[in-house]
Amino acid sequence: MEQVTVPAGLQSALSEKFGGAGDPEFFLSEISLYGDAEKLTISMHVSVALNSGDREKWILRLGLSGSDTDAARPDAPVEAYRWLALMVHANVIEWWHTRKTAPNIPEIPRRIG
Repeated sequence: MEQVTVPAGLQSALSEKFGGAGDPEFFLSEISLYGDAEKLTISMHVSVALNSGDREKWILRLGLSGSDTDAARPDAPVEAYRWLALMVHANVIEWWHTRKTAPNIPEIPRRIG
């Protein structure tokens, strides 16, 4: 797969800490895109700050297709970057809650810390 440049606006939107009531705090780093105009894979390190004070770090990859790939283009509007970041964040939270039973992720995430 060919590496694709992550637009600065998308990088910024993805790099904001997120989480909510009952969820740990998540932070994405080392974000990269691979693929082509029709199908992309986003690879990232996910740092998880648990409510207990413990921390975990994972490598996670998500597949993007259709309008998701359009939202990752360098000429996409800022709103598209925010929308895609919201979708990625929602998928990370869903993965976290289902990781021990039936994660909805095409590639098995790997814990690295």
